[in-house]
Amino acid sequence: EEIRSPIKISPQAYQQVIDKYAQDAGKEFQEEVHFRLPSARNTEYARIIYEGHFEDENGKEQHIGKVYVLDPRNLENLGKFDMDEFFELEWHDMSTFLAHFHADLHLGRPLGLILTGLLGLTLMVSIVTGIFIHRKILAQLFTFRPTKSFSLMLNDGHKVMSVWGVLFHSVIAFTGAFLGLATVILVPAAAYVGFNGDQEKLIETFTAIKAPQIAHIDKPTKLADILQHSLDNNPKLTFNNVTIMGYGDENALVYVQGAGDEQLGGQTLVYQGATGEFIRKQANFGRLEGVTGKILDAMFPLHFGNFGGILVKVIWGVLGLATALLPISGIMLWIERGLNAQHPAHSKQTFVTFQKLLIGTCGGVVLATFALFPAQLLLNEFYSIANQTTPIFTVFFGTWFAATFAALFMKARTSFHMISYIAIWCLLITMPMDIALTGSHVFALAETQHYVSVGVDLSLFAIGLIALMLMKKTKEKATTQTTDVIPEPV
Repeated sequence: EEIRSPIKISPQAYQQVIDKYAQDAGKEFQEEVHFRLPSARNTEYARIIYEGHFEDENGKEQHIGKVYVLDPRNLENLGKFDMDEFFELEWHDMSTFLAHFHADLHLGRPLGLILTGLLGLTLMVSIVTGIFIHRKILAQLFTFRPTKSFSLMLNDGHKVMSVWGVLFHSVIAFTGAFLGLATVILVPAAAYVGFNGDQEKLIETFTAIKAPQIAHIDKPTKLADILQHSLDNNPKLTFNNVTIMGYGDENALVYVQGAGDEQLGGQTLVYQGATGEFIRKQANFGRLEGVTGKILDAMFPLHFGNFGGILVKVIWGVLGLATALLPISGIMLWIERGLNAQHPAHSKQTFVTFQKLLIGTCGGVVLATFALFPAQLLLNEFYSIANQTTPIFTVFFGTWFAATFAALFMKARTSFHMISYIAIWCLLITMPMDIALTGSHVFALAETQHYVSVGVDLSLFAIGLIALMLMKKTKEKATTQTTDVIPEPV
């Protein structure tokens, strides 16, 4: 059964399961305990990491841990792994696949993060140079003529999206560059300059979680009381992680991390583990003085729109679509002008080839993403989450490659319509498949209260209907205009 709604936090159950597996892991792995709370938004499983610090043969400190993967509903053990082994595993459903693809293109660290960071810097440079080169478009802020011709609509749309969305584009570019480059370049550089290359010391100094001075006096950590206090006193926070430093020790500290409330960044609640006494609430970088910590805390929520509720996410989604369409519309303008120019800088076949590549690659990635929605429903029916990674990769990259390949060997207009109609079909079929395959759909909403998943189903169906109507309208206009939506080579 798919996890589709938030799972209620059970303080007593979490206390019992952490105590249980702590005995199995052993005393040497109880210096740090990290518990990722089960959540439909973050993962389809919960996990506990018991971590200890050891010295290798060269006297260098190394972190070794045991990881327990738990069923989020009943907390039954789904597997036990060494920490290094666990983080080499790839367990991807649709949501985690897209999140990792966005973050590092599935190329891993450091290559993937460096590449996405550099792409963020490229977007920043493009925004700055675009403002200087196209200063005249500022006078056309309110010019949008979608009914005149496709060429004018494309030209006006490009200007409107670029100027009105320039602040959002800049925020996405800067935060994306920072998130991509911070861990692989900025953190090592800062550690080299200020901490003799000790990255762990740097992170410990500036982040919210700090290890206590261990007393070596056994005293139970009152996790259940701490979680209950967190829930009772912070109803607007959604908690996702708990870290216990010095588990079972008299000086243990417990850090309960969450997001929400009126704060832009995440919040960390700090407790005395042995007594359950609340110490303070701080931001993730709350130990940095001045505005620096607030800026660093804002990076992640600003980039992903993880603040302010569903309205902000809708706004971020619309503006994010504009950011994606900006380079595409720019290339389309270049192709359209090249195809219609009397003395083009390149041969007509060159523009046609670029046109086909644009249709195949950009239309293909949209189609591949839409295809994941019905594919995920089928995978949930026949595969466990541990076995979904390969099929998810196959559906996405197989669809993307097939669309790109087809576009190169078909007429531009034909491939455009084919990709568009298949994508629309993927959107329209998702809700009926959901109704047929699961008990968590629009007609069972009163019983399940899975508002988010039903909202996604309805949104996909509505987008599919709108896209279908636009496609039919576009085809009708294409027959009456000399400049076609997808121009064909002469």
